[in-house]
Amino acid sequence: MTLSLSEKELEQIVEFNAVQGASAHRALAALLRQGISLPEALSRVRGAELFSEAAPASCFQAAQEIENCAKRGIRLVSYQDADYPASLRFLEDAPLLLYVKGSLIAEDEQAVAVVGARDPSSYGLEQARRLGRELAESGLTVVSGFARGIDQAAHEGSLGVRHGRTIAVLGCGLDQVYPRGSEKLFEKISQQGAMLSEFPLGTGPQAWNFPRRNRIISGLARGVLVIEAHLKSGSLITARLAAEQGREVLAMPGPVDQWTSRGTHQLLREGAVLVESAADVVEALAYTLKTPALSVEKPAGNPELPEKEPQKALFGKGEAEPVSWLMGSLGAGPLFYDELIERMRGQTAKPPAELFSELLALEVSGLIRRQEDGRFILT
Repeated sequence: MTLSLSEKELEQIVEFNAVQGASAHRALAALLRQGISLPEALSRVRGAELFSEAAPASCFQAAQEIENCAKRGIRLVSYQDADYPASLRFLEDAPLLLYVKGSLIAEDEQAVAVVGARDPSSYGLEQARRLGRELAESGLTVVSGFARGIDQAAHEGSLGVRHGRTIAVLGCGLDQVYPRGSEKLFEKISQQGAMLSEFPLGTGPQAWNFPRRNRIISGLARGVLVIEAHLKSGSLITARLAAEQGREVLAMPGPVDQWTSRGTHQLLREGAVLVESAADVVEALAYTLKTPALSVEKPAGNPELPEKEPQKALFGKGEAEPVSWLMGSLGAGPLFYDELIERMRGQTAKPPAELFSELLALEVSGLIRRQEDGRFILT
């Protein structure tokens, strides 16, 4: 587990997050991932001349930002906090700071992202609400981007379940309700899940923020389900990010004469899992879900869900290795994430994106754990 920041350190990370660019963010996250303290990490990034001169620190008052968040009931969760989502820690461009209105709980690690067109057909809206409800009924948290159309329909479907959980990731500050007219849904998600953003208060919904927030949507989830998307849809960006992050990509087919079916059909041609119901999602993600029994019934006429062998569930959908290269590497002693990446290159032909899936599966299963210094160790 990592430790919460002091008041001074929190101000430092809040200011850094607000005024520094993406390259500085990635550099600082890489150092923190190695277990380096925040003051030392900041000093190294400053020494590498990665600080931006475009936005002087004097333009942003971190103490005032923290006070304003407290007044609005917004919690600040930094990369070094114990309750920072584990699924985001391994991202190369992990967000340094999350603004959270609502709650993040351990069960949210069992999440599926549902995304799609902002201008869907009535068919798409109906399917998004149905899948949102079915996924929530099966115990999964539904993650989406709060946009009109498929995103909001999926949020609404999950909220219709008594204990359903949903997380909305915004492309603006949490003091901005966008799209306009969504205040009631904003508050309901805050009460039954979480509204989340990496952007400081006052940040408007600029177009360039949304592709960036998509990596958080896919990063929070075990898989990304696309329901209706045209060929230039931002949902396809989220699907691509999911694949790069080692997540499962899923898609629901649509009417062949519907232009918003073209993006999902393209994903299916490229190997995405075809989804008709939440049972298909659970089956596709069974190898990475914490609870093997987590499932919903298949519609009548479909075969029973196949049983998964526990060992194979840890290492993906292919043949399981008797002792994985990852377990073997950690057998020699604790290692940082970046050290595992280097060892992986010499021990296996697997792409680096698969390291995340295996680490997370092993950590969830209790076979490995993360120490306070950030290193992984066998339990």
